[in-house]
Amino acid sequence: MLISLVLSISGAGAAAVPAAPASQNCASLLQPDAQAGSPRPISDHDLIETLDLGPNAAMESGSFFTLSPDNRRVAVGVRRASVAGDSYCTGITLVDRDGNSTLIDSGPGVAFFRFEDFYGTNGFPSGITQLITPRWSGDGKRLAYLKFVDGRLQLRLWDEQLHARTIGADPQDIVDFRFSRDGSMIIYKVRDGSAQATALRRESRSGLHYDDRYFPFASAWPFPGGRPAYFYKAVRITDGDIRAASDEEKALLTAPIEESQTTKGVHATTVRDDKGFDHIAAGPAGKESRCESSACTEVEGAPWFSSKGAMRYVRREGWAKNEMAIYEWKVGSAEPRRVYATSDLLIDCKPIDDDVLCGREGSTHPRYLSRIDLRTAKSVPLFDPNPTFGMLKLGKVERQLWRNDQGIECFGDLVYPPDYQPGRRYPLIVVQYESRGFLRGGTGDEYPVQLFARAGYLVLNVQRPRSPLYGQGLSSIERQRRQNDGFMERRSILSAIETKVRQLVDAGVADPERIGITGLSDGSTTVQYAALHSSLFKAAVVSGCCWEPSQTWVLGPSLQRHYESLGWPASPEGKPQMWGDISLARNASRVAFPILMQAADGEYLVALETVRALRAAKHPIDLYVFPDEVHIKRHPAHRAGIYKRNLRWFDFWLRGKRPTPSDDDAPEVDRWAELRRAAQEQAAAVGEKRPVGS
Repeated sequence: MLISLVLSISGAGAAAVPAAPASQNCASLLQPDAQAGSPRPISDHDLIETLDLGPNAAMESGSFFTLSPDNRRVAVGVRRASVAGDSYCTGITLVDRDGNSTLIDSGPGVAFFRFEDFYGTNGFPSGITQLITPRWSGDGKRLAYLKFVDGRLQLRLWDEQLHARTIGADPQDIVDFRFSRDGSMIIYKVRDGSAQATALRRESRSGLHYDDRYFPFASAWPFPGGRPAYFYKAVRITDGDIRAASDEEKALLTAPIEESQTTKGVHATTVRDDKGFDHIAAGPAGKESRCESSACTEVEGAPWFSSKGAMRYVRREGWAKNEMAIYEWKVGSAEPRRVYATSDLLIDCKPIDDDVLCGREGSTHPRYLSRIDLRTAKSVPLFDPNPTFGMLKLGKVERQLWRNDQGIECFGDLVYPPDYQPGRRYPLIVVQYESRGFLRGGTGDEYPVQLFARAGYLVLNVQRPRSPLYGQGLSSIERQRRQNDGFMERRSILSAIETKVRQLVDAGVADPERIGITGLSDGSTTVQYAALHSSLFKAAVVSGCCWEPSQTWVLGPSLQRHYESLGWPASPEGKPQMWGDISLARNASRVAFPILMQAADGEYLVALETVRALRAAKHPIDLYVFPDEVHIKRHPAHRAGIYKRNLRWFDFWLRGKRPTPSDDDAPEVDRWAELRRAAQEQAAAVGEKRPVGS
C-alpha cells in the first residue's frame, strides 16, 4: 500500500541482504551462460537467478551503464541472485564495440536503496537495489564505481595496468563521486549516519519520544529525523592520499550536462507546461525554446544531439502509451520525425556514434544492451547477459488493447500456457500492475508469469491505466485527493481489469469459475477493492495489505497526516462511508474470495486488523510473514518460497489440487482445506452463499 508514497521521493543510502558465502565464486556466477543446451521448461531459478543489469526499479536519477569518451567501451553493473545461498553477487563488466565482455571486478553482496527524505526522516528502506553508475575519467583510461564491500559501499578504481582496487575506503557508505577536472583525483561524498545513530542511542536511555520520526508498522525504533549529513573528500589517484574536498571540488558532484546534450552552445533539455507535460526544448541554457508538437511530449530520459545537430529523444506513444519510439527534431521546425518504434521497453538510451545504445527488455527476455541503427531501424544486442534465455519453453505472449468503462485506453499482455489448446477454457490469473518490458513476476516480482503459464494458467499481466485526472495540471496532492473521492481511480483500475477478463471469458478462452487476482502495493489495493466490489474473482494473493481504520495509528503521525491530506479519515470513526467502501474488516461477510497474504515483517502489522476480522468471520484467509524484508522483498530464498506458495494457493482454490500426504507442502494445504470447511459450515449456519473454492 506504500508504493504511491515512495515513488515520488528521491534519495540514496544503502542497506544489505547477507552476502554470498566466501566459497561462492562470484567471478564465475557473473559470467553470461553461453551453454545453450536443449530446450526445457522454465523454472523458478531461471527467473530469480537471471544475470541482471542495473537496479530492479527506478528510484534514482542516473545511468546504469556508461560509454567511454571514445565510445569504444561500455561499463555496466551486473548482479545475480542465488536461491541456495540466499545471497547476491555483483560486479562491473566492460563491453567492447564488438560485444566482447570482460568482468573487471566482482564480489559478494548487494546494496539496497534507502530514502534520503521519507516524511521528514531518512534511512527508510525500499527493497530496491542501489543504482551503481560507473564513471570514466576524461581520458578514458580509468573507470571508477561503487562496490559493496563488508557491508558498505566503497569507491573502487580500475585501469588497464593496476586493474581494480579500493581507493576511497570509509567506515560509512560512499554515495557519489566524480573525477576532478584534470583527472588526478576523485571527489567523493560520504553519508554520515554516525551522529544521528549516536543521538538515538543516547535518547533511548531515557525513552524515545513518539513523534513524527515513528512509522510503527515498520520499526519499534524511530528513524533519524531530517536529511542525512554528508561530508566530502578528495583522493589522489597516484598514491591514495585523502583530504577534505574544497568547495570547488564539491561542486563537481552536481552532475554536469553531458556533451551529447550540448552542441555549439545549444542545450538540449525538457521543459514542463502548465498541464504537467514535458516537452523537448533547445537553446542557450535557461533560454530554451520548446517544441509544441504533441509528438514532443511523453519524453523518457534526456534528449541528445545527433552528429548533424538534430535533437533526438525517446518517448512513449501509441494506444495507452504502450509503445516506445525514438524521434528526431530539427530545432525550430514544427514537427519531429519518428525514426524508430518498438513495443519493447527502452531504458537509459545514449548516443553511440550516430546510433543509440539502450537498455532493452522484451516481454519474454530480461534486460540487455541493444544498439539501434537509426538509419536502417535495425537493432542488435551489444551485450546480452542471458543469451540462452530464449531456449526456455515459454508461453506465447499477446499484447492486448482495450478501453475500460470510462473510455480510458488500457493495455496488458496475455500469456498462454506453452501447450495451449485452442477451444479449451483455462483458469486465469491476473498479475499487476506493470506490463512494460520483461514479464518476470509483476510489480515486486512475486507472481511468476511464465511459471503460472507452465502450470496451465492463462495469465493476464495488466498495465495500470492512467488516472482519469491525467493531464489536468493538478498538483500531486490535489490529484490523489480527488482520485480518493469515491475511489474514482480505484474504480477505473478495477474496470480496466474486469473489462478484459470478461472479454476473455466471452471469447471462450478463460474459465469464469476459475479466475484469480494478485497484487503488491497499489495492486494490493485493487485486490482489496475488488473483494468488496467485484464478483469475477475466486481467489487472491497479495504481498501486503490493507487499508483499515487501524492505519490511523499504525502508520505513525507524519504518514497519517499525509493520508489525511489525500482525503483519508483522521480516525477509525471518521468517514464511515469511505471505510464502508474499502475496509475488509468492517465488511468481513462481504469479502468475495479467499485471500493469501505474503507480507514483509516490515509491513505485516498493517494487515492484522483484516486478518483478525476475517478469521473471526470464518472467511478463508492465511498470512505468512517474511523476516528481514521490506516493501520490495530482498531475499532470493524468500522469493522462491513465495513463487511456490502462490502457485499452490491458486492450484488449491481454482483447480482443487492437493499434494500427496508425503509432500512437504501437504500440511499447509491441509490447513487451507480446513479454512474451506469452516467457511462452508459458517455459510450453512447463516444460510449464506460463501466463496469456498473448487
